[in-house]
Amino acid sequence: MTRLTTRIAVGIVAAAACATMLTGCLGQPSGGADGKTSLVAVNNGEIQRVTGAQNAGSQIAMAICEPLTGIEDDGSIFMRGAASVESKDQTTWTVKVAKGHTFSDGTKIDAKTYVDTFDFVANGANAMPSNFAYEQIQGYDELNPAEGEPTVTELSGLKLVDDDTFTLTMKSPNNDVPYLLSMLSFCPMPESAFKDPVAYDKKPIGNGVYTLKSLDPQVEAVLTKDPGYKGWVPKGAADTLTFRVYTDTNTAYQDVVAGNADVLRSLPPGLIAQGRNALGKEGLTAIDRNTLQTYIAWPTYLDATYPVEVRQAFSMIVNRESISKDLFKGATLPATSLMPNSVSAYREGACGEYCTYDPDAAKALLAKAGFTGSIPLNYASSSTTDAATALAISNSAKEIGLDVEPKPVPAATLSDTINKYGLDGPSIQLWGSSFPRASEWIASIFVDANYRLKYDNPGAADQVKQALASGDEKQADALWQKAEDAVLADQVLQPLYQQVMYIAHTKCVTPHAAGGDMQIYRTEVTCSQ
Repeated sequence: MTRLTTRIAVGIVAAAACATMLTGCLGQPSGGADGKTSLVAVNNGEIQRVTGAQNAGSQIAMAICEPLTGIEDDGSIFMRGAASVESKDQTTWTVKVAKGHTFSDGTKIDAKTYVDTFDFVANGANAMPSNFAYEQIQGYDELNPAEGEPTVTELSGLKLVDDDTFTLTMKSPNNDVPYLLSMLSFCPMPESAFKDPVAYDKKPIGNGVYTLKSLDPQVEAVLTKDPGYKGWVPKGAADTLTFRVYTDTNTAYQDVVAGNADVLRSLPPGLIAQGRNALGKEGLTAIDRNTLQTYIAWPTYLDATYPVEVRQAFSMIVNRESISKDLFKGATLPATSLMPNSVSAYREGACGEYCTYDPDAAKALLAKAGFTGSIPLNYASSSTTDAATALAISNSAKEIGLDVEPKPVPAATLSDTINKYGLDGPSIQLWGSSFPRASEWIASIFVDANYRLKYDNPGAADQVKQALASGDEKQADALWQKAEDAVLADQVLQPLYQQVMYIAHTKCVTPHAAGGDMQIYRTEVTCSQ
């Protein structure tokens, strides 16, 4: 799970005009005389690196990487680089690698490829950006000591069985391992990459549907289908895929409207109303499963200042329906659960009365607590969405005589303050998931490095462990829901709204998602010139 407020802000102005491009300039993907199709996608921000998660090159990485597993539109798992991923105890997992798969340079991929890759990335001394994803594997702590260099070079929980098989042992039972292995962090690397991972990061040798043909970090990346690839290919995938760099979302949007680009992932809320008018139903698609959610976070070191009655009152003066309908014009949906609707454990209304707008009840709770002070509401000053949210909450609070003071803070400063446990009041936080599972939303609350809440609830934490260890989906969901109820009762996190992901696109393409997260390389070309 990722706290998105700490990400480097994506940039703002178009790097290339349609006149300089060979494709995508006539309102539809172009088709050559040979019948091959090409697609131009917006890439938000300079492509400083390609491999690993959480960077401006991530969408490119998805196109050139075949992970061990994949995620369907509905959130279910299917096998890709793996033939099977199985476990009897949810702790030790046996992975059988699919036969005959290679990197784009023809290098063979086998079980040893994955073992070598995992050992290299998990080793803190190599400073790989995806290192964080290996934390749950047995032996990670020894490879990432708090002080000094590691004295070992291999994960103790990783064993090569034979050419086609390896085992992965987790620190504790975890039924989400098949989902973990779908992440970019677990993409295989050829042996040549270990010699110079920095250079490899800029021009990786992939094993996926596409191969990286060329890259100009400030202009574009051009990808072509790999003719030697033997794995799963999305229906209608373009033969050539160009990621054009934009540093201004408004410019990117206007280019899609004009037909100068074909796909813009995640249209900002402020542009959705325009998009409905300019693109209509054929050019604006909403992903019906959500992976982004905004919360009010209350670190527990502020409990003495803001007791539970104050936190409950705060939540009840937030008019979630009005914020989504009137402020954001349907670009968000009111959140009444700590989980979005992309996970199977989701329940609408889980938050109950405390996520229901009720100013009279809020006023009574404040009187019960004897609270007469003001509440600073911290948010990243670069976020216009957070600014509008904070102002709406402040105005609503005034109606019952409560002073909620919007407090814009530079994103880097806010992140540093959160990490150092220095907040003077609640903060607005946007979170996104790596895969559609309840653990991304509930288990993460108990990892202090995420929200920095200093939150402890032994009963709920035990339910999380039981949920992760369960091999039964329904039983696991019931445990996740019990843990969610406990967290909601403590009011350390208050759901505000889910962000609806809208895709702006030309009429000849159909966007597709993986469990609620749009992946550009899965875009289906439905017609050509």
